[in-house]
Amino acid sequence: MVDIAAIGLKHLSDQLSGKMHHCIVSEWIDPETEQPVEIYWRPLTGAEQKQIEAGAGQVERIALTVKVRARDAGGRLLFGNTGLASLMHDYDFDVIRAIAYLITGDITDTDDAVEDAVKE
Repeated sequence: MVDIAAIGLKHLSDQLSGKMHHCIVSEWIDPETEQPVEIYWRPLTGAEQKQIEAGAGQVERIALTVKVRARDAGGRLLFGNTGLASLMHDYDFDVIRAIAYLITGDITDTDDAVEDAVKE
């Protein structure tokens, strides 16, 4: 008999330890490299989804998506120490929304997709 539970556990483990999806944020330029910032993310877990759904409204859930899922190339959270209110008020929310859109849609490696999402 097939152990479907073990197969599902292995799949998530493989996905979390494998290559991350990423996008280029052309609006944010790294002053050291003078190149656009790259943001990475891994597959969504149930625990992350629960954190995101705790947002009181759509704006909070968008900000929470970026806070909970956006990582650097090494897998470290980029906005782990950034307050939710700060993500909603201190950053260009069009860019935050575009990043969340890309993360939730798993559209990767496309500068144009970020720009298109910002225009929507």
